[in-house]
Formats: sequence, C-alpha cells, structure tokens
Amino acid sequence: MRAGLLALGVTAAGTAMAEDLDVRVGVDYLLRRQSTVTAFQYSTVTKDIGDGFHIGQSVYSAAWGDAGGLFIGGFDAFKRFQITDTTSIDVGGFVGGGGGAIVVVGDGLMTKPQVTINQAFASGFMAHLGVGWTRVTGSPIDTPSLTFAVSRRIGTALDIGHSNARPAAGVVIASVSGMGRYYYPMSSSRRNGAGVMNPMYLVGAEFTFRDLSMDHWEFFFSAMGAGYGDGSGYAEWLAGPRYYTNPFLGGRVRGFADVGAGFAGGGDVDTGGGLMVAASAGVDVSLFRGLHVETGVMGIGAPTGDFRAASAFVRGAFRFDDPASNVTGVDGGPAHHWRFSTGLSYQFSHPGFRAPGHKFTGSDPVLVETGADLFFGDRFYVNGGGYTVVDGNSGGFAMGTVGIGLEFPLGDRVSVAGEVFGGAAAGGGINTSGGLIYGAKAELDYKVSDSFTLSGGVGKWYSLGGAQPVTLHGAVKIPFTTFHAD
Repeated sequence: MRAGLLALGVTAAGTAMAEDLDVRVGVDYLLRRQSTVTAFQYSTVTKDIGDGFHIGQSVYSAAWGDAGGLFIGGFDAFKRFQITDTTSIDVGGFVGGGGGAIVVVGDGLMTKPQVTINQAFASGFMAHLGVGWTRVTGSPIDTPSLTFAVSRRIGTALDIGHSNARPAAGVVIASVSGMGRYYYPMSSSRRNGAGVMNPMYLVGAEFTFRDLSMDHWEFFFSAMGAGYGDGSGYAEWLAGPRYYTNPFLGGRVRGFADVGAGFAGGGDVDTGGGLMVAASAGVDVSLFRGLHVETGVMGIGAPTGDFRAASAFVRGAFRFDDPASNVTGVDGGPAHHWRFSTGLSYQFSHPGFRAPGHKFTGSDPVLVETGADLFFGDRFYVNGGGYTVVDGNSGGFAMGTVGIGLEFPLGDRVSVAGEVFGGAAAGGGINTSGGLIYGAKAELDYKVSDSFTLSGGVGKWYSLGGAQPVTLHGAVKIPFTTFHAD
C-alpha cells in the first residue's frame, strides 16, 4: 500500500532523514477580568532552526468565558536555554492578530512576550508552565497571563527545495480537501438578538494525517467559514480521529466515521465560550487520478452555548495514499510538490467597503496571510489560504480562500503567477454581506535559494456586499516535496 510521506530535511547522500517538529496545545489563563474572555486555547507548531532558536505559527481561540468566535493567528519565536537534560527555559513570544465576538473593535494586534519553563516527562513529550503579558489592541485585554501546555515532538521527513531525495519513515499527510457544509440549526437562539438561527452554508478546507502502522485510522484538521445564509462572520476549526472501512464495490467505495472537537463562533452564533464537539459518518468514492468525493451527515454543537445543528457535507479530496495520485519525481519515484507561504496582505478601503455607519470607514486593514500551494505538473497548482487582521481598526476581520493558479518562469530565479480564488470573509465591520467572496491576484517571485523565495503581488476580491478592495501582498515562500513509498 502506498502512503504519502511528508519530509523536512535531506542528507548529503540524497536520502530524506527524520526531522522534528514540535506540536504544542495549551491554555493561556488571563489574570485580569477585562472582557468576556477568561482564557485562550492555542495550538502551535515550531521548528528548531539551530543554536536553540525556534520559529513557528500559532492559532489562538477563546476557550472560557462568553466569547466564542474570537480567533487570533500569528507567529512565534523563542530562544531555548537548556538547564539540565530534561529541563529548559524559553524566552520569546507571539505576535499576530484577529478578533471576533465583539471583543476586539480596533486593530486586533496581539502581542505576548513570555518566559516558559519546560520539563520533559516521556519520550517526545514535554510539559510547559509560563508567565507572559497578553495584549490585544482595540480590546480591553491587557493583562499578565499564565500558560499551561503540553507538546509532542513528531518525526517527519521534508525535502525542502524539491531535490526529490527519497523519504524515510515519518508522519503521513494522507489527503487535502476543499469542502462545503450545510447547517440546519436545531432551535438555536441568536447570541446578540431575538429569534433563532436560520440555515447556514459554509466553505473551507481539510487536511488529514496518519501513522503508517494504522491503515484504517487518520487524524483530520478542518477550518470553515460561513459563506451564505445566516451566520455571517461565523468560523470554526475542528480536529479529531477518523476511521475508514475496507473498500467495497470493486474497491472504489469506503465508509467512514469520525468524532471531533475544536472552537467556533462569530456572527450571531451562540457558541458560549467557543468549545465545539461534532460527529459524522459518510462514504468515500474514488474517481480518478487520486481524486475522491466524500459525502455524509454530521451533528455539531456547543456545550457551553446555545447552538446545535444537523449538517450535510461534501468534500472534494485529493488522496496521497491512492496509487492513482502518484506523480513521478526526477529519481523515478512518486512525488508531489508543494509550497508554503506566509506574509502580509494590505487591503485598500473604499466607499462601501465598511458596513453603513461604521466609525472606521477610512482605515485600511492589514492581515497576516498563510497558505500552501499543491502543484500538479510544473505550472498548475491549487491553493488554500487563511488571513487574520493585525492593523487597520478591523478587529475580527478574517478570510479563508481556496483557488487555482498558473506559474510561468521568466528565468532561473524569477517567475510570475496568476490565481483565481473563492472563499469566505467577514468581521471587523467589513461589508461582505453573507460572507462569500471571489477574486484574483498576480504575483512576482524571486528565488533567493532553492529553499527560500520572496514574493510580491496585487489582487482584488469581490463580495455580495459592498466590499471589493484592491490588495497588496508580500510573502516568503518555502518549497517542499511529499513522497509515496510502498
């Protein structure tokens, strides 16, 4: 059976070697009661880049209190000082942005300098206790905070720079999907007004991962946003285990079931503190060249709020563990080429960009932009991206997009690309109506090295409301390759 192996790091001999990423989950407890947020939950992925320095990215969401839908994303960096073989201290912090749940009405920039003591307690596991200062501009949050977290070091194999080195054992990326969901709320009251919620239509993306020794089990991570119907401004992310049956009907159909937990909120959806739980079941149908359609039903609800919904969904999935998906690498082995990108997007305000009567009509939002491109051939790629605001009096404004693009080289180091995309955007007083957006952008890339590219671009997106801004983009891009092994 073939399985997609994600590799990060290559030996001089050209064979992929296991490389470690630290995945951390934790809680930030706010010591001052300044808003409806009592504590944040966060998830972080960091990489040791040498000499004790670590860099990575985090997603924060409200976890306790009454602020479900408050999301903040951004960057982490810290220096680790080893005290003993099992004890260390991190000095660094986080910077990012976001908002939601009517907590942030200004810029949405979050900063958190922090000192953390770390204690290894099992193979690959570490406990963390930290103290920091959490500040979110445009909100009352400006307080010392305590951090409690656990991390796990996960061995992977990434080939940065597309050298097509063969992979070693590591964590598997099993699939990537674009998806849509229909939510039918079950007598769910509104957070900020009278009456009950009406049906919602959501769009988003999903990744699944698995261990090579577990053929039937995967772990999924999904991110969704309201694109039409009720609930404009609603966003959610869920994660959990998924089980697949053995194939039947000629090997082209499988059943699946999963359970998930995560955080959600925004708009008029009453998710309380933000915690969400869900369960789903459905069928997976293989089409051609690794493309699958997955469809099913789901139940979802907020244990600390008044939101419960029945859902139907469909996913268009590209499965790396389907032999039909293989693309041959230069060494004769199957491979898939990707590109990770992160940077900033500047969005120009214009008449109608903000909701009527909004007090920050003339402000231009600046958002952190993070995405990934998956290439099919040398030029064509599909893209997924997420955006959270850090400046421009637009706290709570967020975007999620899925698109397709074409890249054309102009020389050894310079290339141009064009993309068209669709997705969801809302919050911060931006006039997107139901949330659905579509648009296009063009980029000019300069390859500094085989593993690092600088990019600049210009774009424009449209919504069902009055928002249709011109956008500027600046980013760094890192190419990598996933492989398939027998």
